[in-house]
Amino acid sequence: MPKARRRSAHRSERFEDMALPDELLGVLAGQGLESAFEIQSAILPDALAGRDVLARAETGSGKTLAFTLAMTARFRGRKVHKRRPLGVVLVPTRELAVQVVDTIHPFARAVGTSAQLVAGGMNIEKQADAVARGVGIVVATPGRLIDLAERGAIQLDLVETTVIDEADHMADLGFLPDVRDILAAIPMGTQKMLFSATLDGQVEEIVDAFLVDPVSHETTPVTAAVKTMDHHVLAIAPEAKRAVTAQLAARGGRTLMFTRTQLGAERVAQELIEVGVPAAALHGNKQQGLRTNVLAGFRQGAFPVLVATDVAARGLHIDDITMVVHVDPSDDVKEYVHRSGRTARAGAAGSVVTLALPHQRSSSRRILDGAEVEPHWVEGVSSAEHPALAGLGGRTPAGVPAEDPATVKYKGAPRKLDLSRSRGADGRKAEERRANEERRASWEEEPEPRGRRGGQESPRSGGGRPGGGRARGAAAERNRQRGAGPDGGGERRGRSAGTGKGQGRGRSGAPSRAPRRRGGR
Repeated sequence: MPKARRRSAHRSERFEDMALPDELLGVLAGQGLESAFEIQSAILPDALAGRDVLARAETGSGKTLAFTLAMTARFRGRKVHKRRPLGVVLVPTRELAVQVVDTIHPFARAVGTSAQLVAGGMNIEKQADAVARGVGIVVATPGRLIDLAERGAIQLDLVETTVIDEADHMADLGFLPDVRDILAAIPMGTQKMLFSATLDGQVEEIVDAFLVDPVSHETTPVTAAVKTMDHHVLAIAPEAKRAVTAQLAARGGRTLMFTRTQLGAERVAQELIEVGVPAAALHGNKQQGLRTNVLAGFRQGAFPVLVATDVAARGLHIDDITMVVHVDPSDDVKEYVHRSGRTARAGAAGSVVTLALPHQRSSSRRILDGAEVEPHWVEGVSSAEHPALAGLGGRTPAGVPAEDPATVKYKGAPRKLDLSRSRGADGRKAEERRANEERRASWEEEPEPRGRRGGQESPRSGGGRPGGGRARGAAAERNRQRGAGPDGGGERRGRSAGTGKGQGRGRSGAPSRAPRRRGGR
């Protein structure tokens, strides 16, 4: 039976009115932060008091800073122990883990403690050595934390505060069985804070099993986050998609574009480079050092366009993104909301554009209706000269190939990052794509005789995009992505929950993976 929950009556607007140490107030002042956001005002009094907290908040609401302040205030001046952290933050992806640990670092240093990143796709020996020396807070993806625990490199018996961030995203990726195993290895009665956009299904089970009399807080519902943005849908012709995408990418300001597959992200980024728009791809199949480097460059404003799969849609905060473009329309409402939530964060302005091919229009209408937004529809966008593009700030690209941003090393990238294998725009592939476009155009001009079965793609099977054979490659890529989470080697999907007694703990009380059920998916 679900626990009874209540809302806290605590409210505060300025950080200096809260029970925060002077060291933290100094860091906040140095970052120009004086007033708390709604979620911070709501949860900080209870979090500082050591209460369990259950919070539902819109994307970009400032929850990372909220639990950062609570944890660092509680661990101020505390002694750290080898292999035994005082706090654990669990997040679903490596990118979010990097962002969270970067947020924590200045506040942790100010109060005399430390934070360590523990995530898949990175050197596990270095992470184990850092934890062995003693850290106050570990920011981890679930799979890698269990890997370290099974090695005996980390123990969770002294953990006093546990944060589960983006719990609904972990559920979507199949990581909650790992989260359950980790929580089973942490002493009951210690503080736990869970943040999620939705509080149902597996998330509800985690709450009922591990949180004790949690104080519940809810700010604006997740669907309302997209209502502060301008939404546009361009109903485009298949042959115009590449030119329209380039026109939007060449606009002034920082732009984030989403594709459905890793292959699509690389292809779109490459096409933009070829026409003179510096762009880089971000997806789960890219080496972690390269992903960190690309994000660092985009955050610094070194290039204006990032083309990403949904690995970037959850939790990442990048300042001043003024437009999100759904190059491939979202598959569901939740995906649309979280993709779109990368712009118009914390009250800023932003625009969201969806490029809908003829066979995608009905599904796009359904998704937008579910998100409870009223977009501006533009029909008949058959070329990059359509006036709607100019109204969105679109500009004609330079036409001269740009330097590939992925071949440049940016501040904040790993020191030993090897970019020697990276290349700029591939002229051979560009010629192949153009040849495929000409071949497609000739097919469309000459109707296929009835009864004939050719080897060409239809606009529907190819997603309406130029590039022969892409549909088959995209389908294979999508199926391959579903077999592995964005956390890389440390994350796996499809584990059973393992709720029986004794499960979830390995040697010395360390978490271990639950056994698989035979016949499971």
